[in-house]
Amino acid sequence: MVDSSFSDLTAEQRFKQVAAILARGVRRYHRRLRRSQSRPENEVPESSPAGLEVPGNPRLSVSRRFGV
Repeated sequence: MVDSSFSDLTAEQRFKQVAAILARGVRRYHRRLRRSQSRPENEVPESSPAGLEVPGNPRLSVSRRFGV
């Protein structure tokens, strides 16, 4: 779904907004990269590449209510 205010912008204004979004993403990537390089070897990372372990055979529970 396209925001109506976005469609009212000129091509140059849209270009500048997209460029700003991409620039924020690049800055965020570089911050994370610096943080991960400065972390001590014995510190546990924020997430594990192995993911979560679920012991045994977990049961799936599903609600039958529709349209909520």
